[in-house]
Parts: sequence; C-alpha cells; structure tokens
Amino acid sequence: MSSSLNSPSWPVLEVTRPGLLTTIQDLGRTGYLQYGVSPCGAMDPYALRLANRLVGNPESAAALEITIQGPEFKILRDCLISITGGDLSASIGSKLLPAWECLRLERGQVLCFGKRNRGARAYLSIAGGFKAEQVLGSESTDLQAKMGGHGGRSLRKGDLLFGNRFSMENQVFVKRMLLPEALSEYRNPFVLRVMPGPQTHCLLPGAMEEFLRAEYVVTPNSNRMGYRLKGPRIEASPSEIISDPIPLGALQVLPNGQLVLLMADHQTVGGYPKIAVLISADVPRAAQLCVGHRVRFEAVSLEQARQLLRTQEEKISRCVVEA
Repeated sequence: MSSSLNSPSWPVLEVTRPGLLTTIQDLGRTGYLQYGVSPCGAMDPYALRLANRLVGNPESAAALEITIQGPEFKILRDCLISITGGDLSASIGSKLLPAWECLRLERGQVLCFGKRNRGARAYLSIAGGFKAEQVLGSESTDLQAKMGGHGGRSLRKGDLLFGNRFSMENQVFVKRMLLPEALSEYRNPFVLRVMPGPQTHCLLPGAMEEFLRAEYVVTPNSNRMGYRLKGPRIEASPSEIISDPIPLGALQVLPNGQLVLLMADHQTVGGYPKIAVLISADVPRAAQLCVGHRVRFEAVSLEQARQLLRTQEEKISRCVVEA
C-alpha cells in the first residue's frame, strides 16, 4: 500500500454537503481478481475518461463520482474543472454550469449539484487530478474493503480534497469542448446489448428467448456492486453452480428466478449461473440507470461487440477539441 498524498498537494475543495454518495474513483484496480480484490473504479469509465481529457489530465486520473443527489463544495483555490456524465444541475450560485467542457472556477465560489435531470452519475475532474490514497495501483474507493480514495469511504461534510500542487501552479486555461457526436453513446440507455454468458446451458428451453423479450425494472436493492432487476422469472437448472470468476456486466440468475446485473464493485467469484454479459461499450449506459428505470436486453455477436467498442474508443480519442 502507498499513498499519492506524499507528493506536494494543495487543498482545492471543501465538502460543505456530501450528497447521497460521492466517492473518489479512477479506472479501477486491475490484475488482482485472483486475489479476491474487486476492480471498483468509475461506474461510467467513458464519462470519467472524457472528464480528464477535457482538463488535460491522463484519462486514468482520479475524479469525483457523484451519485443521484448532488453535493456542495467550497472552492479553496482557483482551478480548472470539467463535469461529465449525468445531468445533476451543477451550478455556481444561480448560474447553471455547462457540462462536457473545461471551466475555470475561482477561490471562494460554491459549486453545487442539485436536481437530477438525466442519468444517475456525474463526474467532476480538476486539472492535475485529485490526490487520494493509492492502494494496489489505484486511487479508487473500495467501499466494501474500505480502502483507497478518501479513507475508503464516501465523502463527508468537512472533508478537504487535494490537488497536485505543481499542476495547479502551472495550469493554463485551454477552452476544450466535446463534439456532440460523443454523446450518442448514451442514446437509448434502456436497451442494453449483451453476449451469451458461460452458463446458458443451465437455462430451460425457451428461457433465453423470454429473457430477450422481457422488460426489467431496476429495483431499490441496487448499488455499485450490481443492479437487482425485477421481471419475469427466468428458469435455470441447476440454480447454483460451482463458484467461478465474475466479469463486469455479468447477468446472474438468482435462485428466485430474478436477475442481477453486476457492476464496478462486483465480487470476484460467484455461484449463480451467468446467462449473459453486458458488452463493454454499453457499460456507460448501464452506469446511468436509476431505480425505477425499465430496461431490456438485445443480443449481439462478438464481432459486433468489438466494433462497437472500437467506435467508442475512436470517439474518446478525437471528440475533445479546443474551442
């Protein structure tokens, strides 16, 4: 374990209201699944990567993930920021802030996130990145293991958030914006594309067809580990298997015939049949779902999934432009 807080840093934001769930996240902990360590990281990596690009950071820099109900921050130093992902009505005073572009904030201002208009999670990045506890190569907050980020927990009132002192001393404001085509990745978030999972043989005849026809509702028993989905009962036999690895986006059939869609904080192994897996390109869409949203699933081939991911990567690489 090490901490990036050892490098020179300055307090940039003070938390005056924490919001429903605000955590520090980067692109997650990779390479430790075999040791039982969840990858965690941003629920919507697409939004986080673009937030960092907009302020000139490496794509993997730590940012804030803001969930549903927004926090409030006092700005302690002049800084450059960007806000991406869901629309949670970010504002300075009575002035709403534009999303998906680089903005300059001044010391003494108050940044507030209010009403949810669209999506579930917004991302706040600062030029130079937030400085946080680094564990196993990542600054992401693991809420279950209580490690990384800000003491392994969500933010609380009075917390101070630090930025890289060198980067802030030398930052130059560059007006960066996002080409509108990049937002097409969030078009129709209520249809999620999947590929067959490793235990489709556990499904009873006709169950896969029923799964692809049905509509499911995201229930209140959902979090960063996964979404519990309510819908028609899916019949699988056996209802439990020998535990094996769990990938991001796995759709497990629970013993009661209902589904769970496993997300960023998913467990590393599990003993329920996985009948499908969300394609990587649709993880950002899934990350923006809220309780009560209705979703259905569409099957795609491996080649289609690869092409969709290639297209998404191309957008990340070329859709941030200087105004």
